[in-house]
Amino acid sequence: MSHIWVVPVRRPEKPRDPARRTRILEAARRLFAERGFKGVNLDAVAAEAGCAKGALYLEFADKEALLREVVEQSFAAIRARFAAEVMGLESPLERLVATLRFAYRQQAAEPLFGKLLREDPDLRALRLLDDAASAAAAKAQIAQISGWVDEGIARGEIRPDVDRDAIPFVLGVLRFAPQHLGLVTPSGLFAGERTLDAIADIFRAGLAARPAAPPAETTSTDTIPTEQRATVSRARSKR
Repeated sequence: MSHIWVVPVRRPEKPRDPARRTRILEAARRLFAERGFKGVNLDAVAAEAGCAKGALYLEFADKEALLREVVEQSFAAIRARFAAEVMGLESPLERLVATLRFAYRQQAAEPLFGKLLREDPDLRALRLLDDAASAAAAKAQIAQISGWVDEGIARGEIRPDVDRDAIPFVLGVLRFAPQHLGLVTPSGLFAGERTLDAIADIFRAGLAARPAAPPAETTSTDTIPTEQRATVSRARSKR
């Protein structure tokens, strides 16, 4: 998944009991975050939600449908926060960096996704890769990120030689860094948050336009006071 926050779009079913449905979704979110998709059964969700298993089936056809609804609700909230925290930034370079930092904050705040990714890196349980709406949403987000790169180049913030087509995918790869930190920073040898900060800083530095080179030093005597020019000229003639 190279995109940042994509979830399938589908027409929601009309809930029979909104309060019961909310209890089921909250219970399922807690259990999926704790045990993963494979470790949760609907009996446990019903017990956690305080309803009969038959009542749960009135709301959701199966465990996969329940997970999809939990994830869709989570992504809706994430998209709203992303719009509020990132989209309004004036600088396209800062928008790109803020997108990466936002992804790290959300993964820390929402353990559900980390658990699902560790258990099923391809998210086969959600069937995201086969969903046409998800593919369209991913293409739209890739176009948006590429557009930010073009905007940054036009404004002189981003280096003109950067591979603009690759940036959305670079961003997509970097956002999974928290999942790998446990492999490279065992036993607390290095702080995970510090590593993520460094990744974001290096990402910014790799995109940022290079500062203009200072003008070459002149050897002309034009900037030398008049009374010293004759002395300088005589010294040069003796070389």
